[in-house]
Amino acid sequence: MKMTTLSGKLICVLAVSGLFLSSCSDPQKVARKDLEEKGYEVSPRDLFLAAGAGDLESIELFMLTGLDIDTVDGAGNTALIKAASAGQIQAVEKILGLGADPRHINSLGRDALLTASAKGFEDVSRMLMSRGANVDLRDSEGWSALSIAAYNGHSNIVSLLAGQVTSEALDDALLVASFNGDARVITTLLGQGANINARSPESKTPLMISASGGKLQAVRVLLQNQANPYSEDNYGNTAANLAEMAGHEKVHELILTPDAWGATPESLEVAREMAAAKEALVAEAGIEETFEVADAVEGPAEGGTVAVEEGTNGQADWADSGGSSAPQSAGDRKVAAAPAAVGSTRKPLPNRTQIREKAKSKPIVALNGSKISSRSPETAPVQTMVLSSFHEEPLPIAVSKVDGKRAEIRHLGSEESAPIEVAAGSNIPGTEFRVEEVTRKFVHSKEGQGRMMDVSRVKVTDTRTGETHLLVKDSAGQSSDTYAILTSAGSQYRYAVKSGDIFSSSQPGMGEKDYQVLDIRAGAVVIKDLETEEVITVGRDGVIPTH
Repeated sequence: MKMTTLSGKLICVLAVSGLFLSSCSDPQKVARKDLEEKGYEVSPRDLFLAAGAGDLESIELFMLTGLDIDTVDGAGNTALIKAASAGQIQAVEKILGLGADPRHINSLGRDALLTASAKGFEDVSRMLMSRGANVDLRDSEGWSALSIAAYNGHSNIVSLLAGQVTSEALDDALLVASFNGDARVITTLLGQGANINARSPESKTPLMISASGGKLQAVRVLLQNQANPYSEDNYGNTAANLAEMAGHEKVHELILTPDAWGATPESLEVAREMAAAKEALVAEAGIEETFEVADAVEGPAEGGTVAVEEGTNGQADWADSGGSSAPQSAGDRKVAAAPAAVGSTRKPLPNRTQIREKAKSKPIVALNGSKISSRSPETAPVQTMVLSSFHEEPLPIAVSKVDGKRAEIRHLGSEESAPIEVAAGSNIPGTEFRVEEVTRKFVHSKEGQGRMMDVSRVKVTDTRTGETHLLVKDSAGQSSDTYAILTSAGSQYRYAVKSGDIFSSSQPGMGEKDYQVLDIRAGAVVIKDLETEEVITVGRDGVIPTH
């Protein structure tokens, strides 16, 4: 008697006649026989073959034989990982329904979500996330689902994951995406709040990485979105220098020709935001408002950075049986920090994305002189804030040396960047900047282990706009005058903020407090309670807890 359907097996198991009892009394034997007729052996290897092929009936037959759904092969893979790796959405759903663990990791530290994300299977990735897969997981080489999807150019997966990870993970993904230069991925990450001037361990920015790899479209998108073309890496190279050294003449020419950068709707919005923030900072017209009740945003989980290497092309090799997924190329320099520990249990961070999205239509005002109140006795307004954006003023000049009232200036926006000696009161040749003041200064430095550090400064004026900028020696390509924008779900404004700003805050039962902004960084604004001297750090995911 031959029964190959699951309905037939149920009849077989429930039958009471002598004929059926003699042939169908053991459902495991029946399942084994049916699998053999399909060409399968009862083994983890063949279960994985069925999972990878999307053979739903055979997967259930394997379960009737008593095989554990989470059984593993020699590399620690499960049927779920194999089905996810093949993009078999129905098989993934079936296996999860049979009780498979979505957080199981193999010997390389990879789970089903990492595998599916690496290959661009959006439906599979979405289902795994809905069943509790860990979006923060990093494998033994440091890859996360977001970073490997970004490296391989899967913009759909990047869009799915980007709102669920920390800002530091976004920055890692942007650096990784810059190697392959997929403009859609880069645009998505920037839209989610990745720092366009993030730095690798070798102090390379996304623009530098894309430029050295000859990724013309990625370079264009980064420049359109206000990437700083004058930043230098640890070896004193700008993005243009790196492109020239690598033989990418078109990229080199584009970076040195701002009129050729063009614009996109997204980049125009960034430019409008920067202009509005600068206008608010100049006006310094503080306002008064009362926040509606809003929960503080959760702080980020602990996490490391992703391992990548420079100068590689194509997708990472993600063979399930093992092998390195990190890009490899002879002579390349690694730009990676150690990977984070596997298995973070941090909850997703939907608030950050929602707050930023809703804030886009809010007017920008100055934080300096403002008075912010809260209706909630439990939550101080500062505790609900999020760093919405950070801007550094790109300048094509850098101070190399200060001697008395003269300074050596390098013009970073030209073919020739050799230092030019300029005295106070003189124009810098080839630029619109005039040197107003030259100040020589040395301070003790913690980074220099107590040794004196040269922090000499040069004040310059842009003769076109009348704006003044303060340049610090060896801080290439930017003014010391950085600024940021803070926002909150409970506020009707976005607050433009610069170092030194003072504002006040109050909440029921706590009275009024004065705060001062101590520092503006790419990833945080540091604020001090002037009464208690408590220091509060507002990051892109909200207030960063002190430990």
